[in-house]
Amino acid sequence: MFGLYGKLYDILRQSFSYAGRSPRKDFWLYVTVYALLYFAALGADVSYYRMTEPTGFFLSLQTLFNGHEPFVWIHLVTLTPALVAITVRRLHDRGHSGWWSALYLVPVLGLIPMVAMLARKGQVGFNRFGPNPLALAMVEAADREIQQAPATVPSSQGQYAAAE
Repeated sequence: MFGLYGKLYDILRQSFSYAGRSPRKDFWLYVTVYALLYFAALGADVSYYRMTEPTGFFLSLQTLFNGHEPFVWIHLVTLTPALVAITVRRLHDRGHSGWWSALYLVPVLGLIPMVAMLARKGQVGFNRFGPNPLALAMVEAADREIQQAPATVPSSQGQYAAAE
């Protein structure tokens, strides 16, 4: 479970980085978390602001956002930059320019080609945006295995003994 939080932290840390490539797994993980948090914020706004008369801090929030759903707006302002950045990096993984993300602005019809582009497998090897992120992950995993494996040295009896 810590790996999931670490992955989300890495994605959020790169919120304003449009360089490089992102694999499908990272993209769809972030989109899923983004959607779940959006619906949670919407539910919080609806349940609190529609059912009760806000007071104190919540009244200040409602005033600040001119009576609109403040939790949804806070969600959009804080998490959307990372969504845009990971979408651009995912398009880079497919070999496309980040400007293709402007298709999202075309209502309904723009969503279909975007989902098709983002769901397909990335280009193998290098492309003009950098190395394949899956290949880099495999190299890092192999490097970790080598570092964690106990070093063995030949002993005088022809067997291997762990080096201390």
